[in-house]
Parts: sequence; C-alpha cells; structure tokens
Amino acid sequence: MAYEMEIFMKKVARIRIGVVVASTALFVGSALVAQASNVPSTKATAGAGCAREGLTAPSLGVEGSTLTCTSATTGSYKGQLRWWYADIKPLTSIEFVSSSAIGGGYGKTSIAVGDALKAEGLLGSYTVKYFTNAPLGVGYFQGEKNRKDMLLMTGFAMPGGLALNKSTLDMTNAKPLAAFLREAEAVAVPTNSPYKTINDLLSAIKANPKLAIGGGNLGGVDHVTIATLAATVGVAATDLNYVAYSGGGTLTPDVIAGRVAAGISGTSEFASYVAAGKMRILAVTSPKPLATIKGRTLIQQGVNLTFGNWRGLLAPADLPAADYLNMLKVIDTAHNSPSWAAMLKANSWIDEYRVGTPFTTWLKTEVTSILKILKDFKLY
Repeated sequence: MAYEMEIFMKKVARIRIGVVVASTALFVGSALVAQASNVPSTKATAGAGCAREGLTAPSLGVEGSTLTCTSATTGSYKGQLRWWYADIKPLTSIEFVSSSAIGGGYGKTSIAVGDALKAEGLLGSYTVKYFTNAPLGVGYFQGEKNRKDMLLMTGFAMPGGLALNKSTLDMTNAKPLAAFLREAEAVAVPTNSPYKTINDLLSAIKANPKLAIGGGNLGGVDHVTIATLAATVGVAATDLNYVAYSGGGTLTPDVIAGRVAAGISGTSEFASYVAAGKMRILAVTSPKPLATIKGRTLIQQGVNLTFGNWRGLLAPADLPAADYLNMLKVIDTAHNSPSWAAMLKANSWIDEYRVGTPFTTWLKTEVTSILKILKDFKLY
C-alpha cells in the first residue's frame, strides 16, 4: 500500500511492529500544495490551479463530492482560479480537546491546525482544552452533546492510553475526520548527562533496567519506542522503569533537572529546549537528520529503527452529516494550502494524509495493531 512500510529492527529477532509510516522522502514535510500550473478535471484536488471557471470534477472531492473551478473565496488562493468546494462554509469556532497537558504534542498539533485554518480564512477562532490523560480527554469529548464546534485531537498514544488505564471508553465512538501527519520521536538527556550516544544509554539500561526513563502515557508511542530500543539489549518492556507523564510539557522540566535519566517525546516538544542549550538529543527516530532539532538518527548510530507518531482529528458522533461533510471540506482545503505546508516544514512533520472514509477504515485497523503491539510487549 502506498506510503506504508513495516517498522523493522534487525538486532531484535521476531519483533515486527506493523505501524504505518510515511515515505522517508516526505520527512522534511511538504503538504501536497497545489501547483501554479493548471490541473485537469480528471486529477483535480482542492486548491489546485484550474483553467476555466465553471469546469467541474465530479466525485474527486472528499466523500465523492464535486470540485468546481472557481475563484477561491479565502486564504492564500483568494481571487485565483482554483479547484474549490463551491459550497464550503468557513468554521466560526473550534474547541480542540487535547488529552495531554500544556506543551504536549496533542496541544501543539491543535495549535498548528488552528493557526493554519485561520491563516487560510477557514476558521474564525479556536481554543484548546487540556486534559492530563486519554480517559479524561475522551470522556469529556464524548460526554458533550450537540456540539458542532468541538474536535478531539488523537494519535498513536490514545488507544494504549485508554486500554492501560482500564477505561471502558472507545475512541472510535466518534466520526473520524482526518489524519494528517507523523512526527519523529527524540530521546533527550540533560546537558550534563554522562550519556553521549543512544548506545551509552542502552548500555546503562542493560546494566540497570531500573534507570528512570520518562515519556508520555503508558502504552503510547514514547513507551513503545523505548521498549523496542530496550529489547535490542535484552531488557523486557515489563522490566523498564518507565515513568509516564501527561505529555512533553510536564516531562521536560524533569529531563532538564535530571530527575529522570532520559526522556522521550515528539521532536517538536523538545526542539526549543535543545536550541536553548537546556538539553541534548541522544537520537531521533527519523530516517534522516531533521532541520528543526539537532541530533543524530538511530540509523546513524547503528540501531536500525525508524518510528513516528501519527495525529488526527475526530468529530463528535452526533455531528449532523451536513456539518461533518463541511468539516471534511474545510480540512481538505487547508491540507493543500501553503499555511499547512509551512506548519509541516517548521516542525519536520511527515505529510501523511487520510480524510473521511479512508481514515475511518484505516483507524479501525490501526487501533487493533497498536493493542497487539502492547500485548506483544506484555504491557496490556
């Protein structure tokens, strides 16, 4: 399947993590921004250039909707002839629900999405409501009714966060909207740490599995990443001293202060502290070095692993069909915009996009795969 590859680890026999990761060539981040040249109706995408007003591209929009060649009404392409949703309605406001504390990946991604939507004239205003774990965030989101202005930010960490907290909530009890990125992981230490490379840290974990390693929620992408790395030196996931935090925002102070030997989180959550000289990166899980954070890849250090955390949005289960379709059109239009491309580049995020039915179908399989990974590591 396009843009799918199996995460692999040559040093670990029989550990195969079937998680979808985008093509490495996309890792510097580049949304499928519409080119200036005209695109024929048979290949139309929202925001792409078109030749003559009034042309239509039936079934090529989200959920089989029609794209029309018209003068764009908002944002970067306003006044230009573009393939557009003729009936698109910009959103008045959105409350993004983040199941991590301030400074965590869910919140940072919500802000990026909100800013891109506003820049493209597709959203009036937004807020982010923060919770400290998946059950609290999902519980609030699913407990609200008749809300047309609320979206839940989700990702790899959420199924495990619910399962390991023994929550009865089901994140798929919603209308999946879109998944739009992956972010590499980073392993960080305080600047005065004795560990200079990822192999130094792994050797220390092998000698003392009770060494405190901090990361996001139990069963999340941070936990799975360090469990996979520990397995390369023969340490079981269940033997690790993994300290769970409510996201990178609460983890970072403890990494800087040395209260944990190392921390693992998304690159965007550590980047500013690395730039300020407050922490060092032992490794990043991207296929290639990143422009936004200074650190060698695992591959460069002889550990043959790439990994990343996807993120996406869920709409309320009771959102009326017409409002849901309009949200899909808004997201699709924003995804192909210069504003979203700038967000991807600024954060070294992978452009991995699924919208509407394709995301709904993929998500069901992904949740099953994540729970299987946790069972394989005997964490769930």
